[in-house]
Amino acid sequence: MIEINLYEQIRYLYAVEKLSKREIARRLGVSRNTVKRYCEGENVPWERKRRQGKCPVTDPIRETVKEWLESDKEWK
Repeated sequence: MIEINLYEQIRYLYAVEKLSKREIARRLGVSRNTVKRYCEGENVPWERKRRQGKCPVTDPIRETVKEWLESDKEWK
């Protein structure tokens, strides 16, 4: 994640100054991949992407936790 000021500089240099992504990366000291991502609008620094991935809790663990919760209900 980059700061909004850097994002604005990247967008300005790309859209207004018409500099290449490589030149922008060189001038600002960031990677070309970062410049590419922000020039093409893939990312904006004020939005977070939701994590995509598997649930870290596997089925056997989930069942054990459910059992614990049920036993806690009975205990009270």
